Amino acid sequence: MIDPAGVYFTWPDRRLAYTCAGCGACCKGLGIGLDVTGGQLAQLVARRPDVVPFLRRRGEATTLWNPRDRCWFLADDGNCRVEVEDGRAAKPAACRLFPFNRVFTLGAITVVDYNSVICPLVLDGPAPIAHADVLAELATIRDPAIVGVTLPAEAGGEAMLAAERADAAALQARAATPSDAPGWLATAVGASDDEVAGVRGLLDALGLAPRPLPAATRAAALALVPSLRFNELWGPRQYAPRAVVRPRLTAMTLAWLELAAIGAALAGRDLGMQELTTLWSEQAAVTYAAACWRDVPRLKPGPLELPGSDPGGVVRALGQACVDNRKAGRTLGAIAAPILAAAAPVDRATALKLAEPLWRAALGRG
Repeated sequence: MIDPAGVYFTWPDRRLAYTCAGCGACCKGLGIGLDVTGGQLAQLVARRPDVVPFLRRRGEATTLWNPRDRCWFLADDGNCRVEVEDGRAAKPAACRLFPFNRVFTLGAITVVDYNSVICPLVLDGPAPIAHADVLAELATIRDPAIVGVTLPAEAGGEAMLAAERADAAALQARAATPSDAPGWLATAVGASDDEVAGVRGLLDALGLAPRPLPAATRAAALALVPSLRFNELWGPRQYAPRAVVRPRLTAMTLAWLELAAIGAALAGRDLGMQELTTLWSEQAAVTYAAACWRDVPRLKPGPLELPGSDPGGVVRALGQACVDNRKAGRTLGAIAAPILAAAAPVDRATALKLAEPLWRAALGRG
């Protein structure tokens, strides 16, 4: 049984909602997580013995492989045949939880995260999801491979996760009283004057003017922040050790919000949660550079895997400047701004993305 007091939900209670449209996006090529400990595998095999050759082992979990085009049980009308024929309780555990099926543990803390890329979640829509309802669903599942993937154990990891939980609560409290006043967004995400200046410096170097962030986009983005921060810290990107990345997440968030405002202006409409999530991932190298704009990059001479295509030689110029900076100790902004200013406008942001290996090597120690 999961202790509710020890659960960190990465979204605000009763704010996210979705109505399944039967699009089948969550039923394609992802594999099916089964509550083996709870007897679900035995039940499924008893009712549908033809699944046996398609079972596979993934770490501690037994899953059912399915074709990339669609799940074995996805009917033409977009409904799950297992649920229709056998009842919702027979539906694979991971499918019942979706999109709130990203469950992790670290020490005494359980993290419940969600998939904001595949599922068209909306903020403050009809029938919002309560944390208590997700907990009740989790209580029906016994297999730790479904409801207890263990995060890497490391010194300070549990304390960091507890701090993220506290910061998320503080952010949502500030987001509850939004304002269009200048500087409110930076205050809401907890950005310091130095962090604001760093983000502004990078945007100036890219030749980007600030845009107002539409209210609905702002609300959706702020609701997403805890999940995005969690996945940046414990996800696969790992620009630097977690203890180094975490202090940079506030400036990354602020830079992402600035880019979201530009994206909303480009689209001529508000951006949804799926778009905002993919924008974070796609622009991460740019927002990380913004977060490091006032830090000092240093790079030892030696081989470094750089992109084969480097229009204008911008990435190599940045790399050489970081090597030359070992004694000079100039900030990334002082190094990068003139290099970007000399580059063609279309090469500036793309160069920052191509420079990901450089950020890891030159800025990985804080």
